[in-house]
Amino acid sequence: MSDRIFEVEHKPGKEVVIRIRPVNFPLLPTQARSHFWAASKEGLLALRSLIDAAIELVEKAEKPEEKREKVEVE
Repeated sequence: MSDRIFEVEHKPGKEVVIRIRPVNFPLLPTQARSHFWAASKEGLLALRSLIDAAIELVEKAEKPEEKREKVEVE
């Protein structure tokens, strides 16, 4: 078992698997623990940004393309 908070598993052409483990460092000083919690939060916010970007790509792909016609003006 890994002691990392985030694990990312990816093989080209396959899905991406992200594992998030809870942070539990009871032996660390309080200030150090708070830094680890803040780092965990930043990682989750980064993940949220990636998910938001993926949603935007899907929504953009769902929209039908606007067809334009060339009209000649005399």
